[in-house]
Amino acid sequence: MNKKGIIAAIVVIILVVVGFSILKKGDTVSPTGTSTPVVNSEVPAGVTKADYTPVTKDSTDVTLLGRLKKASVGVSEDGSRVALSNGTGSFSIEGSATKGTVTLGDIAIEKVKGSRNDVLTTVAVNNGGSTTNTYVVLFQDQGSALDDKAYALVGEGVKVTGIRTDVVSDSTIDYIVSVSYTDKAGKAHTKILVVEAGLFNASKEISL
Repeated sequence: MNKKGIIAAIVVIILVVVGFSILKKGDTVSPTGTSTPVVNSEVPAGVTKADYTPVTKDSTDVTLLGRLKKASVGVSEDGSRVALSNGTGSFSIEGSATKGTVTLGDIAIEKVKGSRNDVLTTVAVNNGGSTTNTYVVLFQDQGSALDDKAYALVGEGVKVTGIRTDVVSDSTIDYIVSVSYTDKAGKAHTKILVVEAGLFNASKEISL
């Protein structure tokens, strides 16, 4: 083989190796054989590392928490409302004699946005089995009543240790909510929730 033929063969080999590497990277498969889900990594404008710092529940408004213990929440499977009494409530599981339960957390903070008074807390929902899901709930304080407007799932079997709100430079965002929690193994995490127009924007949620 002459020198030109050798060079051409080397180039072909390099192109094959590079092409194989690219295909392999673009076809990541999980251990179960399904495609790896895409994890949202979008960070809202104006968010800094300080916004991800774990927080504690020392900002809890005790009076506000007392009002929340008598609030009504729409967390049952069929969409019916559950009235809380001293922070707890129960509901029927459709097609079953099993009762589900709702338990209010021990955090309550208020965030003023223009003429709107938002209230943030957590609820743990058990549908009668071994699984308990914890949500952050966004209420609007109407003065005489607390009106639940939005829910964001934190996780299953988790314990929320703190909630903090921060205004960011992006004018389309009302504010962000930093939720600190521990998982079932006791490992600490932070979830960033973005509030826009008085609701959580699930597409901008970030788990850390």
